[in-house]
Amino acid sequence: MHTGRIAASTALLAAVFTFDLAYAQSKSVPQFCQGGTGCAGSTCPTSITSAQATVPVDACPFEGENQAAVDIFAWNEFVAFNWPATSACMSDTKRSILGIKLGNQGPVVWQTQMASEDVFVAPGQTPAAWCNGKSLAALLAKKPVELMSASKSVLPPQNLDHLMAAISQPTDVEAVGGVVTDQAGRWLRYQRLMNQPEYNEIVGKKWYQLSVLNSLQSITLPTGSIEFKSAWKILNRNEISKGRYYTTQAIVYNTPEGARSPGPNPVTLGLVGLHIIHKTPTQGGFFWSTFEQVDNDAVFYNPNGSTTINTQTAKKPYTELNPNGTPVNAPVQIKRVNKIAADPGLNAYYQNLLTGSVFANYRLVSTQWQTGGAPQGTPPNVANIVIETYVQNASSKPKAASDFPAGYFPALKAGAPAFGPTPSTGCLACHINATTQSGKTTTDHSFLFLEAK
Repeated sequence: MHTGRIAASTALLAAVFTFDLAYAQSKSVPQFCQGGTGCAGSTCPTSITSAQATVPVDACPFEGENQAAVDIFAWNEFVAFNWPATSACMSDTKRSILGIKLGNQGPVVWQTQMASEDVFVAPGQTPAAWCNGKSLAALLAKKPVELMSASKSVLPPQNLDHLMAAISQPTDVEAVGGVVTDQAGRWLRYQRLMNQPEYNEIVGKKWYQLSVLNSLQSITLPTGSIEFKSAWKILNRNEISKGRYYTTQAIVYNTPEGARSPGPNPVTLGLVGLHIIHKTPTQGGFFWSTFEQVDNDAVFYNPNGSTTINTQTAKKPYTELNPNGTPVNAPVQIKRVNKIAADPGLNAYYQNLLTGSVFANYRLVSTQWQTGGAPQGTPPNVANIVIETYVQNASSKPKAASDFPAGYFPALKAGAPAFGPTPSTGCLACHINATTQSGKTTTDHSFLFLEAK
């Protein structure tokens, strides 16, 4: 009897100790880092080591019930893709993101991925080989890259009409593809890139040719496909000296068609926005994560400005500078419409991990994803103010379900609510209707194929 009581008491004490230890451990982990369900992609690191140079494969949970799990995954991607790169277009584990103070410590991994202009070449030409291309060669040689893209869409804005059924703000669809003029009267510049799995599929199946795409009803990008869109601002001397931006040297042009700029060239560009779009194995669809430089709200808005907020000021034919080098266009008053949805504690946690690196000056806006648990994207309103300046409240009604090819949307778990042809906002509002220029082929939520010639 005595022995039994002692054993029972010992077991009880052990159970209490185990509970207390588990509770203490859970309390030591910030609340916003408890969103994952065990997979590495949704686990907060406790420090920055070479392990963070590996791009996470997946996020958890699958159905997306927990935003924290998805946003942790996004931050882990951001760290891995902004890791110093080798000339082989891979992360350089002998170096660290913590050593990147300015752009001259680059290029970083995402910059070495394949630029869309090196893939979607003119008829009769062949795409550049992987880890090659004009811009990449310049980066690796520490020379200025050439950035001609001053608008968010490569094609004239009217070619986007068939992609958007109803834009709530602004009502002018043309604004989707227009230029953005900063407070100094200079345009933002944009880049579009893809990773190797997507590149291999496009080149192997000749999807860079519009004639091939037009012969298909739809295309499906392979699991593991990743796309990037970056936004860059021309920095002044004061901004350069403060060292708060990841920078690169670039040659810029005075018109979208490539007229020579009468202003100084090359210029120093500061990274102000970055989209990362990732198709993961268990998700079956894409995660849309977007980051901004932390000063954007102040830098792109003048409280004493007189123009209407989030309204394009440049007029056709688009020209950036007068012959004497002075700006042609009034600044765009960029104002955030929806608050940043990402947990400020999570942003602060990763910024603290990145102390000493220029990338500590960036923050996650949020992540949307395709999931049966979130038919309209989660959270419902996500916009990067320097990439989706004019359509921060974009809302489009996708085509009828019958208009989509069979299997276009990822398979759902039993009992999960349907998604797809329902009104959506944010990233999905545009990407759900992505097609080729002709509108004949749906392109798996990717607008890169608008560049096919």
